[in-house]
Amino acid sequence: MSGQNRESFPCGEAVVFSVRGEIDIANAAQLCASLLHATDRDRCQCLVVDLSTVAFMDLSGVRALMECYRILTGEGRHMVLAEPSGPAQRVLYALHLERTFEIYPIVEAALTHTSRQRYEEGPVTGVTGTDQ
Repeated sequence: MSGQNRESFPCGEAVVFSVRGEIDIANAAQLCASLLHATDRDRCQCLVVDLSTVAFMDLSGVRALMECYRILTGEGRHMVLAEPSGPAQRVLYALHLERTFEIYPIVEAALTHTSRQRYEEGPVTGVTGTDQ
């Protein structure tokens, strides 16, 4: 896990948001809006962004993730990235974003500090959201 210098705190409910396909200028704004919408519940204290099936990510995608991170942390909430695919990982580490984000190797590791999880549909995915 990166981001080990940051303070960790327990989260009540976490939303796992799976993003699939390409994150680029064509859908980055939609991604940010979808991430923020997924956290609209009062109990949601943590957003886990599952990047395991991202095929491509450009700087528009990075900008969308940074904007969501800024908004959520400003509200006192937590956002982490999990299981970045090869293309996503190359971009994140090339830009040294492990200094900003907590990046977990698998989704399950990102959920260790939470008491409840909920899965959401990503903007370019066929996965449906379910409460667990």
